[in-house]
Amino acid sequence: MEYVCFARDLEKLCLEKADDIMIVCDSNRDNLEWSYSKVMQLIRRFVSWFQTNGLRQGDTIVSIMPNALETIVCFLSAMMYGLNYAPISEHVSQREFENWINIVHPKIIMKKTGYADYPASVEMFECDCDGDFSWLPKMECDAYADSAHIFLMTSGTTGVPKALSIEINKLWSSCKAFVNYYELQNTQYRFWNYLPMTYLGGLYNLALIPICCGGSFLISEPFTGKTLLSYWSTVVKHDISALWLVPSVVQGLIKISNLVKNRQDTQYGEKVQIAFLGTAPIQNSMKEEFEEKFGVRLYENFALSETVFLSAEKEQDIPVRKQGSKGHVLPDVSIKLVPVKGMEKTNIIWVKTPFLFEGYLDAEGNVELDTDDEGYFNTKDLGYLDEQKVLILEGRNRDIIKKGGMFVSLAEIENTVRDLTILEDVAAVPIKHDFYGETYALCVIPQTGEESSNIKEQIKSWMLKNFVAYKMPEMICVYSEFPKTDSGKVLKRVMTKEIEEGRCHGAENIRIHQ
Repeated sequence: MEYVCFARDLEKLCLEKADDIMIVCDSNRDNLEWSYSKVMQLIRRFVSWFQTNGLRQGDTIVSIMPNALETIVCFLSAMMYGLNYAPISEHVSQREFENWINIVHPKIIMKKTGYADYPASVEMFECDCDGDFSWLPKMECDAYADSAHIFLMTSGTTGVPKALSIEINKLWSSCKAFVNYYELQNTQYRFWNYLPMTYLGGLYNLALIPICCGGSFLISEPFTGKTLLSYWSTVVKHDISALWLVPSVVQGLIKISNLVKNRQDTQYGEKVQIAFLGTAPIQNSMKEEFEEKFGVRLYENFALSETVFLSAEKEQDIPVRKQGSKGHVLPDVSIKLVPVKGMEKTNIIWVKTPFLFEGYLDAEGNVELDTDDEGYFNTKDLGYLDEQKVLILEGRNRDIIKKGGMFVSLAEIENTVRDLTILEDVAAVPIKHDFYGETYALCVIPQTGEESSNIKEQIKSWMLKNFVAYKMPEMICVYSEFPKTDSGKVLKRVMTKEIEEGRCHGAENIRIHQ
């Protein structure tokens, strides 16, 4: 496949849409709006700054920056100039920081003024992130490269830090494919970027895709529980017409709306023209409640950082939705279903896509990409194609445990137990067991007002009626909230460790005797 050159395409786009708004900044001061031509001017000045600081194509810059105009301009400039861009959260520990530096070997570190200082032998530049670019050279430079890479921190399933290496032309070409699939060209939608820009979702979903379709996006602080309270007022204030939602946000908005009676929430459907949903599992009933309550249709997709989009829903997929529906496989993607030994009708999803990442980068500069002989990549997700050729996701491969020789699907447990109306959320977490080898703990969040002791007895009684003995949990843990990533994924690895070490924060345990 011939990929679109990001640098040349962005330059062309900025000429064609020179006076259109690309970025809006939500700040305590007057809202700042930046046109395509104005952003391109900043990019050229940034490229000049790179050269002044001795950076050359192929060098790496580490960014420890918040959601800010400076962050996105630095990213776009690095991609235009041919640098490796390696963002990292300001919340990382000293050990994580050192691991990251040892993997990506940066030439320079760019950090927001006031963030914690990390001892490093690498030159560090501090920036106020206030929209004032007077520190950049006045001179503009047009030296653009044919290729660049993004390095993203991950620990995968092993817990060992590593970097995903993603080539920008592949990523940009996948943006073009996604925009074409949904016919978003020249729609001038305004997206809202509330995912951290240290995540691919913050850079790709909520920055590159809006630019690719000729639209704009709002930069605000990353999403928090506090943000929920002003969510819809932000949508109205900044004329947001396209959203990217995660299950935790969907759930939170429903919860707040239910607390406020006699409220006409369906008005937001007139403002929001399209809304996408991804990153974590969600119940169909919750999607339907959101759509009915707010008048906003949700189109779910299936994507990985390693592959970007693999399948996506369109309007014709909605009437045939099943639990786990992720829409049709995208035109450039092919999948292979590999049966799981010992699990009837359970398949691991392998994919072949032209937008596959380069591989995992190690400290020696080696990039490892594990595909089979046909070029298929193991997503480690479980699923199947239904009679309409819609992709149905059933969980992760690591969500299947072998308990005393019997296979148990933790995704099945979660989907079934979620039918209990007394529960707000459910997570089946694998744990070690001296006799069975491995088993699981059922972690639950009760609906507001439910007594935790009564909850545990109700769950135990209900599960004994609905599950065979070997599918019963070792314990039930009652949480007030689950640890999650900023994109809404439950951190099961963290919960497993806490439970196995007997220090489940906010949890009460009861063993199930079988």
